[in-house]
Amino acid sequence: MEVLKIFKKITKIPHCSGNTGKLKDFIIEYAKNEGFNVETDKAGNVLAYLEKPVICLQSHIDMVCVGNAPEIEIESDGEWLWAKNSSLGADNGIGVAIMLNLMKKYKNVEYLFTNDEEIGLIGAFNLELKINSPYLLNLDSEDENIYIGCAGGVDAIINYPLKKIKKRGYLADVKIDNLPGGHSGVDIHKNIPNAISELAFDVEEVVEFRGGERRNSIPRSAKAKEFFESGFGEEVDVFDDGYIRFLRNLPHGVLEYDFKFNVVSKSINLAIVENEKIILSLRANSNELLEEVKEYLKAKAKIEVEFEGEYPAWRPEITNLAKILQEITHYDFKVIHAGLECAVLKNKFPKVSMASIGPVIENPHSIYEKVNVKSIEKTLNSVETLLQKVTKR
Repeated sequence: MEVLKIFKKITKIPHCSGNTGKLKDFIIEYAKNEGFNVETDKAGNVLAYLEKPVICLQSHIDMVCVGNAPEIEIESDGEWLWAKNSSLGADNGIGVAIMLNLMKKYKNVEYLFTNDEEIGLIGAFNLELKINSPYLLNLDSEDENIYIGCAGGVDAIINYPLKKIKKRGYLADVKIDNLPGGHSGVDIHKNIPNAISELAFDVEEVVEFRGGERRNSIPRSAKAKEFFESGFGEEVDVFDDGYIRFLRNLPHGVLEYDFKFNVVSKSINLAIVENEKIILSLRANSNELLEEVKEYLKAKAKIEVEFEGEYPAWRPEITNLAKILQEITHYDFKVIHAGLECAVLKNKFPKVSMASIGPVIENPHSIYEKVNVKSIEKTLNSVETLLQKVTKR
């Protein structure tokens, strides 16, 4: 399958969030070789177009790098693709590969590649390029459904007012590592253990506490230097008694469920701890619900909480594009508890009809990420059928 060949090329090009320049250059050269006009902007977004477009296809070019990534070694059993000891980057590299493959056949489509989605939808927020299509299909979903809405989110920053007390005793290194990890949105309901929370309940007094890898990942590892009091030990600065209690009290997991769309509607991920600095990622399926989650966290923390990197929810809407897709695929309409760039792009292009689909990807943002090969082919065929249908309209 040509899409897989292109995807494998992409995995050999480093494109962790914040470091996507080489993949951007590859896409620009590829599009120009296919005869497309190419525009870029300061945020690192790329738009390729030629004839009058009937639809815009859109994917983001960055990936969450976990484990050995960006050194990616692909493994496969014929049914699934995964990477050895690293995230795979199928999120959203498969979408990028599908778009590059379709460039060879469809010149009346515009192709929008956005940058740094995984670290706050930066490319979408700062997009300076203008699409000219009546439809936009996002290829960043991770199962065989049609997504018509998504969660908004925000990062919460807490600077715990740490006090240190001189005590005499011994130190021991304590560590939790190699937990499954996972996406802080779509996996938050799966009872995946959070390394930070687990370690906080295993220690009593510490002089150091660190954990977590990414703001949008469930922590795989955490470590601490635990203190044991003894009159014969060395004198050290021990964190105050309230510190561990504070960590134990911080929320992590599902706060509310939406039974209409069968999806989590409010959640908090305890993402990163660097001693007194604590970062949590909050998600909710509407802007109003996100405000409720922010207020809930402030009430639980009982100290000052700062919020940054907020992005909006995409209010569920069964658009004309979604209806056409359902005619083709017979998929259900769904809302995803994760951020999709459709939420931001809809604000920029309110008259454009939008929807999102993608192949089956399991455990994104983790070393266990894998993508189903047959589902890639199925998604490609669905997109091609869609392009043929909208061309005739």
